Parts: sequence; structure tokens; C-alpha cells
Amino acid sequence: MTVMPEDRVVRLVEELKDWYGSFIWESMIWAERGHRRSPYRTLILFGLSARTRDRLLVEMCRRFFQMFPDAKALSESESVVTEKTKSIVRPTQLPIVASMARAVGDGVPQQPDELFRIRGVGEKIAECVLVYGWGKEALPLDANCVRVLERVFGFHSGRQSPAPLREGLKCVYRKRRQEFGVLGIAMVDVHEILRLHGQVCCARSPECSRCPVTGCESRRESWNGSRAAEVSPTMWDDWRELINEPTAV
Repeated sequence: MTVMPEDRVVRLVEELKDWYGSFIWESMIWAERGHRRSPYRTLILFGLSARTRDRLLVEMCRRFFQMFPDAKALSESESVVTEKTKSIVRPTQLPIVASMARAVGDGVPQQPDELFRIRGVGEKIAECVLVYGWGKEALPLDANCVRVLERVFGFHSGRQSPAPLREGLKCVYRKRRQEFGVLGIAMVDVHEILRLHGQVCCARSPECSRCPVTGCESRRESWNGSRAAEVSPTMWDDWRELINEPTAV
């Protein structure tokens, strides 16, 4: 576990939440529409997400769900599922699809150890399934989040597993739960706040003049003083809607 500077983590989340003020975070969505969330669709989308850009992933999953709208539809023989999905997923993903098809016959698992038995499911994807599919407390922490944390706090994890950073953040959240609660931030929202900042501002070529984060160890330019990010609150709506049960027509 990486030891995180607790006060700075709380301040970082507070600053970014304020800066992305109009954005809608997962805890808000779950409170309103969690009853529609599909663990099956969540497993498929995040299970196929590795090394796939969001735009391509959304199109891939739209086609996948047209063919296999629910777990029952996917519970055909492995050879049939593999043949049907050849035109949808990459060849390297076919074994993952076959493994998921075997796993969902009795429902999508709710325990990490059971999710890890599915080919292609590691800690990040398991955390995604737990929080987005089942509404459990979890912290996925993708590459965008890791990049932000490394730059802000001067960590140098390189190509190592993000697990130490994830556990460090979880520890801070649990110890400072009351303060995050006052901010209206669930554990998953920490992931989303960092992910959004990593996509919008702290990308591979960071726009430091737009970044309101104080005390960043990697800052190249002074913040220009802007008080809010110009980010559409619907920018993730395509994949967010895909992991919901479809509404009746």
C-alpha cells in the first residue's frame, strides 16, 4: 500500500469537485437510477475495455448487447458464442467472452475472488463490476487516475500495478469518510473525479494553466485562475447508459 498524504488527498478531491461543479458523479446516478443497473452489462463493458478507446468500446458493446441483451442470451455453448462474436470483438478478446459466458450462467459474481476466475478480469475490472454493477463500495482507479496521483504527489510507480495506490486511497477515504461525506463524495466518486481530470486537463500533455490543483509536484505553468471547467456533464452518458437495463419500448 502506498501511504497517501491524507490532508492533500482531501484537498485535491475538494478542489476538483468544485472545479467540475456541473458534472454528475456515479453516487448521484446510482441514487436515482441504480435499480436499472445491470451487473451483466457492466461485466461485459468493463471486461472488454482493456486497451480499447471509449468510443470504440461503446460501439463494440452496442453491437454485443444487440446480439446478447442479457446473461441468458449469452449462456449458449462456448463454440456458438465465439462464432457469433467474431465480427464484434478482437480475436484476443474471444477467450475473454467465452470465459464470461461460462461465468454468468448462475449470475454475475458479487465477490472479487469469483470475478478473478473470469479470464481478463483483474483488480480494476473487478472493482468496476462491484461498484457500477452491484453498487458496492469500490475504487477502480484507471490509468488516468494513476497519472494524476503520480503528478500531484510526485509518486513514481512506473509500470507497476496500481494496487498500492488504490489501497492507499481507500485507506484515506475510510479514515476521512466523514469529510468526504460532507463533500457528498462516495468512494467511487474519487475515482471518477480523478479519471475526469486525467482525461480533460492532466492528460499525457498536461494543461497546467487550466489546473486548479494546489501543491502539484509536477506543475509546469501557473494556474490561470479560471473558476470552472468547461466540461459537458453528459460526456460519459454513452457508456453509462449502456450498463443500464434497457427501458421498455
